Amino acid sequence: MQDTIESVMSQDYTDWEWILFDDGSTDGSQEIGKKLSRDNSEKVFYYEHNENKNFGTAYTRNRAIEKSSGEIISFIDQDDIWYRNRLSHQLNILKTLKDCSMIWGPALYWYKERSFKQPVCYKGKDIDSRNYDPPELIKIFLNDNRATPLPSASLIVRKYFDKVKGFEEEIKGSEDIVLWLKLARSFKIYYDDEMLVKYRRHQDSTLRQAIDSGIMNEWNLVFIKWVIDFLRENKDTSGLIEDYEFKYYTCLKKIALKKNYFESRKDVLKGLNSNPELKEKFSKDFFLDLIMPFSIATKVSAKLRFELFKKNGS
Repeated sequence: MQDTIESVMSQDYTDWEWILFDDGSTDGSQEIGKKLSRDNSEKVFYYEHNENKNFGTAYTRNRAIEKSSGEIISFIDQDDIWYRNRLSHQLNILKTLKDCSMIWGPALYWYKERSFKQPVCYKGKDIDSRNYDPPELIKIFLNDNRATPLPSASLIVRKYFDKVKGFEEEIKGSEDIVLWLKLARSFKIYYDDEMLVKYRRHQDSTLRQAIDSGIMNEWNLVFIKWVIDFLRENKDTSGLIEDYEFKYYTCLKKIALKKNYFESRKDVLKGLNSNPELKEKFSKDFFLDLIMPFSIATKVSAKLRFELFKKNGS
């Protein structure tokens, strides 16, 4: 965390305020944040939830932004590091752009024993540095995880953040992607290929713990349902909605795997019953799941869909 603090305090652009908002930490971060705020009372402001409760990233970031006063919003997670010109470089570009809601760039993915520049690409090809008009980036963000911005490498114009009503607080684990999608639907977004951030990857991260514990599947189910509704609302014609409907169904099965045969199938059916459109669409898939193990049935379903896609595309 000390490296993160130093990277912010040493920025060559100095007209900023830093809102530290603790989300129920138990690792000593609170005392570090309070001391940093006391020592830099005109620039650094510390907040925490009542009774040290944990509300999640989306809720906490929204509350932190409510406490801020700047016209431009940036984020930094506690393990990431900004290069010294991270703010000045992106701000200089943003000043030249009209009606641009956001700018983002690549990061150095930083592991304990290695590091590399994470390629920002779509279908294997690098994304060009330029302004992207709405809704150009929606299919890119949803098709390739390597093309979704990192919060620590992004700047957002506050008025556009407010127009899309900030983070969706019911989303966990993918709350940043949802924000990018809402911005990309209506506003221009600029990608710049300058690497200005070190993004630390380690086994103790909140996301890694969520994946290892299995709770990430439950978070993903909520996220995927949000994406399906978003695509329906925006009359998606790219075929993405079919992909995400299938992801929703397979995610239901991943969650149900914790239980025995009968209970797991009951849970999947319950999930389908809550979404009548999906129940009708996946009735044949569910039949396969009744007569096969989930792992085999999923492969068979995917194969059948791939063959149907080839047939319709030919």
